[in-house]
Amino acid sequence: MRKLFPCLTLSFFVFFSCSRDNTSQSEINPIAEQVVDASPAVSFTEFASELPVLPLPFTATCGFAYTTGSRLDTTVASTYLKPHELPYRRLPVNQEITALLVLYPADETLPRIRTYNQAGLLLDEQDLKFTPCGEEPGIKHSEQYTIQKDYTIVHVDSTTRWQVDAQSNEVPNTRKSTVTRKRFKISPQGQITEIK
Repeated sequence: MRKLFPCLTLSFFVFFSCSRDNTSQSEINPIAEQVVDASPAVSFTEFASELPVLPLPFTATCGFAYTTGSRLDTTVASTYLKPHELPYRRLPVNQEITALLVLYPADETLPRIRTYNQAGLLLDEQDLKFTPCGEEPGIKHSEQYTIQKDYTIVHVDSTTRWQVDAQSNEVPNTRKSTVTRKRFKISPQGQITEIK
């Protein structure tokens, strides 16, 4: 018991010593919260008007080279876009609705269309690319989408598969191709729905 008492005394001393230091440290260095005004400095209509209008019909394939114009203010863009997205072109659907074609840089550029009202409220969005393009042993994939003048979006997905041997050579008479079409429509209210 005599050996236990000094150990207990020492552990109480260490415990209260550490907790007292932590308390005094936070009192010396209080945490200050910063309040940031959440309202954007530029309205959505001003932001969108800086983008060129997308001429319709517009078609892009896997190898399409999207050329963006001068870099828009990233602070303003981040108000209306997700992180790392780049605004590409705008589509004035009507006086109340504007669609933006935005690009997400990845191994391949990923296009998506978004609709907004004039206050900049996001109404709907639709990815326009679903699978990486390219060819590997046994598979070749390509995609294409077209935005038509009536705001119908036609997406065509083409995949060819074949069997390969141990040296990655194609086995004759094993090629099978699949073509899938999806159609979407941007409504005058800004909703993007798939047409079955």
